[in-house]
Amino acid sequence: MTLVVTMLASGSSGNALLVRYAETALLVDCGLAMRAIEQHLRFVGMSPTALRAIVLTHEHGDHALSAGKLARRYGLPVVCNSATRAALEHHLDGVTVEELPISQRASLGPFDVTSFLVPHDAAAPVGYCMTVAGVTLGIAVDLGSWTPDLVTRLRAADLLVVEANHDRARLTAVGYPLAIRRRIFSPLGHLDNVQAGTLLAQIGADGRTRDVWLAHLSERANSPRVALKRVQGVLDQAGVSALRLSVLPRKAILAPGKLIVWQSDTRLRQMDLFG
Repeated sequence: MTLVVTMLASGSSGNALLVRYAETALLVDCGLAMRAIEQHLRFVGMSPTALRAIVLTHEHGDHALSAGKLARRYGLPVVCNSATRAALEHHLDGVTVEELPISQRASLGPFDVTSFLVPHDAAAPVGYCMTVAGVTLGIAVDLGSWTPDLVTRLRAADLLVVEANHDRARLTAVGYPLAIRRRIFSPLGHLDNVQAGTLLAQIGADGRTRDVWLAHLSERANSPRVALKRVQGVLDQAGVSALRLSVLPRKAILAPGKLIVWQSDTRLRQMDLFG
């Protein structure tokens, strides 16, 4: 059996990641409109009813926009911690919520899922490690800094999905209001390219080969080319050579051969990444 990870959306306009093993599928975040989620799932040959659960990292709209609607329509449970559940308030009315406390473990079908706290300006934002058949997916998006605990947890991953949100110089130049820039730059904001590279250098210092998806790029303050150059530069300077980097586009291209897919048996499958 193969762990298959498919990027559906990654960025401030919406985030969603489809994780599948055998007959079990998890949707990590649901930050697109429900019609768009339905369309994406149909394109990969899935009905929303086939999802085991919607797993949320935090309550912000670009991660949880249609989670309640999709869950109610198709009778799906939502997995999140109690603070995220409370922050979503009525959006989860009528939904079965399977609470997963921070740093605790749950079995979702064959998946062993563990959450861990990440520094971000939400109620209780988390990343996840999802392990099945000896393969681990590590997810850490929407974070402004990191802790040694986060580094330790992510070292287990074979595929890392890590935020590289912005280039600091570009973010200053594009004219965002000062309050927004301060929020993004803060330890509870978003990682810039150099910070993402430094985090990955710490994770990759053990020399183990991993695939890395750089996620949640800012549309105005970053680009795939700049993100790859800056992150790879930090890794080169640190002497870390075993990480295989790729950049996620903000939206999936729903056309044959265009989806970004990782398969555990063939490692990274990246077909015509940018069109």
